[in-house]
Amino acid sequence: MKVGVIDYGASNIFSVVRALNSLGASTKIVKTPEDFKNTDKLVFPGQGSMGSCSKKLSENNLRDSLIDALNNFPFLGICLGLQILFSESEESEGEKGLNIFSEKIEKFSEFEDRTVKIPHMGWNQVEISQNHFLLKGIKSNENFYFVHSFASKEANQNEIFSKTFHGEIFNSAVGKDNIFATQFHPEKSGKSGLMILKNFLDWKI
Repeated sequence: MKVGVIDYGASNIFSVVRALNSLGASTKIVKTPEDFKNTDKLVFPGQGSMGSCSKKLSENNLRDSLIDALNNFPFLGICLGLQILFSESEESEGEKGLNIFSEKIEKFSEFEDRTVKIPHMGWNQVEISQNHFLLKGIKSNENFYFVHSFASKEANQNEIFSKTFHGEIFNSAVGKDNIFATQFHPEKSGKSGLMILKNFLDWKI
């Protein structure tokens, strides 16, 4: 099995590659449409803005191939890899996401509580909303690592798999069919994060 890790040219992907390799996975960096060939599963990691990501995907001729791949491969999105699946983001008005989920990524509210810092950075609890194969062995309210300033707040309830509270509730894992995505970073979340990656490697669609 070959796991393709998408590199759109603006993010450090190698912590994800190392984590997957530590679990025995064979990985392949996907930088061009040709790189999707001979790939069995896809992981899209990243940090940054949806707008920049969307532009880079188009500049590198990856956008159309990625949309096709989303219909054919088990897919795991991480952080920005979750946000790019939505239609658009308040962070990058006018730039379009992949529209797998029709809702909009929104900025965190302005909080009167000054202890609530933005960006949301560090460990926080993930409350599981419904079961999913990738969450097998994960207890609700376990801690995972986050780094982000924008989030999914609205989504189809059937597509929300976990929620997290940081001044307000947001969706920390979403999914549909062969697609699953987390706002948190499994590759930076210790044993629990590695469990999610291992489940992804074992996931059969």
